[in-house]
Parts: sequence; C-alpha cells; structure tokens
Amino acid sequence: MTIAVTNLSKHDTAGRRYNNYDAREGLLKNGIDSKFLSWTPALGDATYSQQVHSKQGRSLTPLLARLGRKTGNINGYYRNANAFINSPFYQEADLLHYHIVHDEFLSVHDWLTIAKNKPVVWTWHDPYMLHGHCIYSLDCNLYETGCQKCPHLDYYFPIERDRSAKNLQEKITAIEKIDPLVIVASDHMRELVERSRYPKSLRIAQIPFGIDLPTVLSQNEAKAALGIPLENTVIGFRAIPSPFKGVDLILSTLLELSRRYPKLPLTVITFEHTQYCREMSPHWQIIDAGWVHGGEIANYYAAMDYFLMPSRAEAFGMMGIESMASGAIPLVTYGTALSNLVAAPALGLATQHTHEDFFNLLEQVIMTRHANPDLRKRCMDHAKKHYSLEHFCKKMAMAYQAEMTYCSQRNT
Repeated sequence: MTIAVTNLSKHDTAGRRYNNYDAREGLLKNGIDSKFLSWTPALGDATYSQQVHSKQGRSLTPLLARLGRKTGNINGYYRNANAFINSPFYQEADLLHYHIVHDEFLSVHDWLTIAKNKPVVWTWHDPYMLHGHCIYSLDCNLYETGCQKCPHLDYYFPIERDRSAKNLQEKITAIEKIDPLVIVASDHMRELVERSRYPKSLRIAQIPFGIDLPTVLSQNEAKAALGIPLENTVIGFRAIPSPFKGVDLILSTLLELSRRYPKLPLTVITFEHTQYCREMSPHWQIIDAGWVHGGEIANYYAAMDYFLMPSRAEAFGMMGIESMASGAIPLVTYGTALSNLVAAPALGLATQHTHEDFFNLLEQVIMTRHANPDLRKRCMDHAKKHYSLEHFCKKMAMAYQAEMTYCSQRNT
C-alpha cells in the first residue's frame, strides 16, 4: 500500500537536500508518494509541489514577525494553519512531515491545528526546538534547564524582550500533544535532545541525510577541467557571513598561511559568495565558483585535496559528506556533528576551534598531502556506505510505515 506523505516547510526546492524533495523518486520506489506544501512560492514541479494560498496571512505575517521579535513571542501570533489545511495535498495525506516550520510563518497554535487530524513525522534539522528563541546556542547550555534569563537575546532569532522560558515550555507542551516521531540526523543532535527539557518519552528516530552519489572525475581530470595546475594543492570552503560556519577561522588561517608561504603552489576554491580571498598571496590561484547548481559541485570537490568546514554549530553537515563522496578530505573542528560524521581521525580530520590549532592542522596536511595515497578512495567508500540517498529513502520509508502502524494502534 502506498502512503501519501505531505511535507510542510517554508521553502520547497531551496531546502531540497534536507526536506525530502530530492528523495521523492527514491521514496516512490519504497511505497511513499511525497508531496510538498511551502509558504514561499513553490519552484518545483506543480504536480507535487505547491505554495499554500493565504492572501491576508501573507500580508500580515511580516508585521507579526516584527511584533514577535519585539515582544519575544516569536511563535505566538501567526494564524496560517488554514492555508495548509485547505490544500488538497493536505487533505489527501495519510501522514504529515514537518520540516522547517518555525521560520516566522507558523505559530505553536498552527503546529497543533495542522497536526490535529494527521499523524506527524517531524525532522529537527537544527536545535531550534530545544531553545527558547535561538537556533544554535553555541556555548550556552541553559536550554538544559529551561532557558531561564537568556543571556544572548542577540542570537538568531534575536528578540528584544526575554520570553525564552515561556517559549520553550510552549514548544514542549505542543510536542507532547502532537506526539510526533522526531527525526534527527546525527549522534550530536540526538545527544542535544537527550540533554534538553523534553520528556524521556519523546520518540526519536536517527536517520542520516543521504546524497545522490556523483559520478566522480579523477582528481587530475577535475583539475584539468577547472584549469588548475596538477602540482597544486587544492583546498575549498563555503564562503558565507555566518557566525556558525567558521569562515572567520578559515580566513585568519589562510591569511597566516599566505604570509608564511606566499609562493606555495596552492589553489583555493570558494562557493557561494566571492571576493573572500582578495587579501591572499597573489601567487595563489583563487577560484570563486559562486553559487554552483546541482551535481556540478562534485567536480569542484573532486579537484580538492581538502575541504575546510570548521563550523561552530552544525547539526549534520551535508557538505562534509558531499566532499568525501568526491574524494576530498574534510577538515573540521570538534563540538558539532561533524567530527563523527566524517569519521575523524580515521578519514576526515578534526581539531579544536582555535586559530592556532586549525592553522597547525592545515599546515600539516598541506605539507604531507601525499602521505596517505588511498585516503581519497576510503573517504568515497565511507560516503557511499553510510550516506547514500538510496539508504536514506529506505530508512525514511520504514519510519513512515512504522508511524502509520503506531498511530493506528494508538487510536484503537
């Protein structure tokens, strides 16, 4: 029997690697017919991806978002549930899958109303549900005791009035009423949930995200395609102005490397934003790839020796897995999901999140990059064995089937 699943999130294709959009075909093979409802304009195939209709709600929602930031009640004011409930995709669904439903368009009230008559699977893509207002609490552990007197109202989502403790309790109460199957993607996220204020009865399934494994060029082929000298060491990173992704640490490390080894035969590849490496040595080759679409990114990874990902906050780390699947070795820092994800130190490499430690690691691997000639293949094998999209689809389909059985038994 095919199970009809409707995925709810703020966006459809913008989060396609995480919200099951890319998994649709694989899930179909496992008896799951996935459709998608988004708050923002749907950019995917209209036969299974649609934007909900809410003319009045769409005009009021930005105003309510500002009110929520001002009062601290960031999940309290929206009333957009009917926009989802009135969709045929909702009405035809056997089961709902919540994804990013906290990004200033649905309230706690909406979560409850939408879930009233449907089983719910809920992927916690980040630790937002554990906190009073922020997404990542970084070095703050107050979520373990209820987010009383938040010392970081400036953390995203920033608020002017501290209502964090009440916000968190409202989330916990909603989860107890909805009783969803909560999906987490990593040991790190499971550990955070277990340390949180949620009851031990919370039902959790751990399902790592999967990637569509690329057809990989050899490193020399990838270098030739990108115009990179064969003798160059190649490193890459995602260049975004985020406090969570460690870009400041990457840049400070590269600047010191540039001062010490200005004539090092080095190529640096950046993704997304450009001009981050304009102060580096003029002898280095800089490739600002910008926004790279779809499977094209695999050829950039294949040219790399190392992919830099010293995140301060990471619930999974898709780019770490993507880089390994193409043969690049990830360099990460401890304290997030990444060190376990990339199997450090056997495959990926990890160190502490300090300038000195990360510089020493990068300097060491660049100077000894030929020391482990089979490491690229072992990284690729690891990604294929543990993080393929095929494995993800099978595990997710089993979770849906188990949830349907659980809800059927609970209601009898």
